[in-house]
Amino acid sequence: MITAKKRLPGSATVQQTAIQQATSLLEQLPEKPKEIWTLKEAIDLLQDSITTTLKRGYSHEEVAAMLADQGIQISVSSLKRYLAYTKKEKAVAEGVKPRRPRRTAAQKQAEAEAKLSATPASVSAPDAQPVQQDAADSTPAKRKTGRPTSTRTKTATRATPVASPKATSTPQTTASRPRKKKA
Repeated sequence: MITAKKRLPGSATVQQTAIQQATSLLEQLPEKPKEIWTLKEAIDLLQDSITTTLKRGYSHEEVAAMLADQGIQISVSSLKRYLAYTKKEKAVAEGVKPRRPRRTAAQKQAEAEAKLSATPASVSAPDAQPVQQDAADSTPAKRKTGRPTSTRTKTATRATPVASPKATSTPQTTASRPRKKKA
């Protein structure tokens, strides 16, 4: 039985003329046109037409239906998201400064307090003594992250059973108030 010798990947040889011919061939190839785009790319290409259609009074739902008739299946939420994204990219490319995110009520209050504390005491009341602030009042407001808290008071959560270290048969629970029903 004859066994073929396996070559290592780096052991094959290629002549310099073959490399030069391949290089010139590859560099002379024309650009191949793209035939398939992602939804995001398609909306980017259609952004001006879609924006014009929306300005004419059509809704996002109607535009999504028209695109579906042409073979571009996209949900209304994706259409809105992609339009916003391409609009933002276009603005950045043109050098327009993007909008700042909305400020929370706590941030607005902290800014108002900072403005009040920045006014000199001599301007507001020349004869009055400067008011000393507590150490807790002088700390800047912390920026909240995540979901905003609601204005409603939170109800007590139900207690979960706590297992005792001796593994008794009845779990211990802490007392809790019943939840309020939502209106």
